Amino acid sequence: MTPGFTTERQDPDLSKVSAALVRAGQRAREIARQSGTGIAVRIDGELRILRGEELDREPVPSQKQADAG
Repeated sequence: MTPGFTTERQDPDLSKVSAALVRAGQRAREIARQSGTGIAVRIDGELRILRGEELDREPVPSQKQADAG
């Protein structure tokens, strides 16, 4: 899984943002599979619609994310 949202603040709410975003993405993929629709995502600045088998693939970090992590 790719690194998520990070902050230097010790806010307890912000510490849970990354996990919440991952859960939201998983749920969006599940709903898209059930309804036969796609989901819109931005990958490396490019807007893409993921459908079918693309929804089943594990997200791959972009080169920018890999360099930053």
